Amino acid sequence: MLEDWIVWMGGLVVIALIIAVVFLKLRSAERRMHESTHKLRAYSDMLNAITELNLAVGDDYKIDIAKKNLALTLNRLNLIGSSGVLRSVNDLLDFLNEHKDKDFDTLRLHNILNTLVIEARRDLNPSHARRVEEAQVRFRFFAPPKSK
Repeated sequence: MLEDWIVWMGGLVVIALIIAVVFLKLRSAERRMHESTHKLRAYSDMLNAITELNLAVGDDYKIDIAKKNLALTLNRLNLIGSSGVLRSVNDLLDFLNEHKDKDFDTLRLHNILNTLVIEARRDLNPSHARRVEEAQVRFRFFAPPKSK
């Protein structure tokens, strides 16, 4: 009788441990998904802010709004971005500061933005990003025509 009771209790403990481990793994997966959702929103907002900045060329009011939007987006990225994304953002800001109010090399801007997208994809979904990198995909972005 005592042996049966020990076996039953041992079984219940094992079942309880299995349920606890499954619960913890599900919570961890839910947390990662929630973080990825916020990162995706911040990364897409960053690309949208750069596009708005490019579209605002020649309109001082729109440029001021685009710069404010970019600054607010950068604040969020500084909190949640991966190290690769933050390095790419630093390169982008260095480029934008170098070419303030001047013509700039569109190809160099596209290379920086491509690196930013690759790093964001690595952060969000590393296995899919690896397949995209192996396919040597180049991402396209809008750049304003050079002023004459």
